Amino acid sequence: MEMLIGHEWIQGIISRRKVKVLEICGGTGIGGIALAKALMDRDVDVDLLVTDLRRKALEVARKWGKEVLGRDIRVEVVDAREVHKLDEEFDIILMYGLSTPHFDPWDFIKVIASICEVLRENGIFIIDESDRRYSIFITQGYKWSLAEAYTEENEVKRMVVSYHIGYDPVRGVCRRAFIDYTNPGNIMVMDVFFWSIAETSSLLWLFFEDVDAVNIKPNYYFILGYKPRRKLKIEHLSTPPRLLTKRR
Repeated sequence: MEMLIGHEWIQGIISRRKVKVLEICGGTGIGGIALAKALMDRDVDVDLLVTDLRRKALEVARKWGKEVLGRDIRVEVVDAREVHKLDEEFDIILMYGLSTPHFDPWDFIKVIASICEVLRENGIFIIDESDRRYSIFITQGYKWSLAEAYTEENEVKRMVVSYHIGYDPVRGVCRRAFIDYTNPGNIMVMDVFFWSIAETSSLLWLFFEDVDAVNIKPNYYFILGYKPRRKLKIEHLSTPPRLLTKRR
């Protein structure tokens, strides 16, 4: 976050000394709280709202925010595609935690359009991102089966494995089944879109006047969209295209 807030666009915002920050897909608020802490260390008054679909995760965020920032933060259960329903505006909107794979391009367009509705004129949308086309398909190759996690605790061994079970060419997602072998009857199926830096950045450019990136470490970036155009609104995307509806 220290490297991120050194960017000139963010410096322009924090020069006002009072900043409203919204974190979407925030979970336990790690990203939003870390950003708020970095800003507060520079004597910036930060109003932070962390949103997610998981109420339990947000309760952790509320508690952790109090411990780290020494003040109460706001939390709210909100779908990232519907933040336009919030009756307020923000200077910075953050999507942290490498969350883009949860959205296919059709849904991610809605996310961007929605956040543009609640960003101020000179606002910034920030996404932390890695290039999965490079790291997964070029560097290591796509794995049809993959050991996702392995732990040993109190002589109890736990292993989670995912398996490729399908691909949707219209949505561009790979479908994977996750199996915890300590409870093999509990199978979780997840659709994943493997975003690249080029795809994420170019979509932002459709909605923002300018786009830039801060390279934090190899294959890890903060992508910034600056000044929402507000030409394409969320209401224009309310009716799905025929390509999607005819499949139902």
